[in-house]
Amino acid sequence: RAQSYPSQLSGGQKQRVAIARALATNPKILLCDEATSALDPATTESILSLIKDINRRLGITAVIITHEMSVIEKICNQVAIISHGRIAETGSVEEVFFHPQTEEARQLVIPEALQDMPHSRLYRIIFNGRSSFEPVISNLVLECGAPVNIMFADTRDIGGTAFGQMVLQLPDNEDVVRRIVAYADSKGLMLEEMKNV
Repeated sequence: RAQSYPSQLSGGQKQRVAIARALATNPKILLCDEATSALDPATTESILSLIKDINRRLGITAVIITHEMSVIEKICNQVAIISHGRIAETGSVEEVFFHPQTEEARQLVIPEALQDMPHSRLYRIIFNGRSSFEPVISNLVLECGAPVNIMFADTRDIGGTAFGQMVLQLPDNEDVVRRIVAYADSKGLMLEEMKNV
């Protein structure tokens, strides 16, 4: 495509040209501002794989600016949440996504549908790579002898490891809630009450 004009290139081809142009200067850092915006899913995957490969093979740090959380999950190790021109929170992707410390981070990782939910006794349980493949909720219900209401669930691939979160509504009975919390603790699962939803 050396003789092609920019208007003759697809969005993905234009992104690859921009990356190649940036690499021509032998940089230590590659700054990618919304590198996958307006690209179809297959091209997005291709560009993300290219950036990850550049990081791994050439040792170039890639700084990615994006509003797409899925991009961060797929290729980033560290994340900084920026809100109103200031850094609100930083840490590993796993840490920030599953243990957010600030309201800005919570708004990104807690589903919008749950943020206005009127229900009480909502608890969020976090699954790591090992526990995400075990029947944790079934075992919890059998062990504690009380049903729970599943309000939300999702699984994410973060750095090639499956991580999941589920929001449960626990029963009114405080003894049952204590048993459920103790069971989760005994299995090494993070179970946190969602007071600020």
